Amino acid sequence: MNIEPMLLEEVEGKEILDKPWIFQIKENGVRAIIHVKDHKIVGIRNRSNNPILYCFPEFKDDKFEFDTAILDAEIVVYKDGKSVFYKGIDQRRSSPDAKRLRECPASIVLFDIIQLEQEVLINKPYKDRLAILQRYRWGGEIGGRIHLVETSNDGRALWDKVIKENHEGLVAKDPSAIYELGKRSKQYIKVKNYKYVDVVVEKIEPNPKGTKIFANIVIDEVPIQVECQQAGAFNIGIGDTIRVKYLDIVGDRLIQPTRF
Repeated sequence: MNIEPMLLEEVEGKEILDKPWIFQIKENGVRAIIHVKDHKIVGIRNRSNNPILYCFPEFKDDKFEFDTAILDAEIVVYKDGKSVFYKGIDQRRSSPDAKRLRECPASIVLFDIIQLEQEVLINKPYKDRLAILQRYRWGGEIGGRIHLVETSNDGRALWDKVIKENHEGLVAKDPSAIYELGKRSKQYIKVKNYKYVDVVVEKIEPNPKGTKIFANIVIDEVPIQVECQQAGAFNIGIGDTIRVKYLDIVGDRLIQPTRF
């Protein structure tokens, strides 16, 4: 069955954190629609509807308390207490060998349920769908690799945790939101944990979409090579100071550097 997942609308302002909504840590992984039958996972499809269960054989023996369900989740690899993409879930794009399973073990973080037994739940409000998931035990003895997303009613407090622990961001959900298949909804909002740095341009590559800039900086005593497309900017010169936003640092590179 082709289930098109409900998608998030991104905002940069923090006003959403003051709404009486449901707030969750935004995990950095692979979106997964999970099919359960006879208490076991029988299929996983990614956002593009490609089958990916073969990438995660560790999930085949996990048992659920219910017989049949369709779940919405993120499959992640945790390193130092947070989900990571590079050198994490990006290592799980094919059938893994024993070394890959050992070094990059995957977990499922559940945040929604589309069907339970014979009942389709997409027209129920999100707060009710989340409450259904909260009825069950996760982690521990049952599905030790399967967890429920961390949830709070205090957006500001959870955002403070995102900043302190350097998570990818936060998701805000309207408690009354139904599950809109394949839609990027304004009732599901993501706020990413961007950082900002000023760089002095050392090299430019003009292109039809703007200008790609190159620079070298030091962040926390680590030399960083900056390569960043400045969309819509055609008048940048060598020696200009440009503010760049980015999500994280891996090795000597900024992750997702973009124009501020």
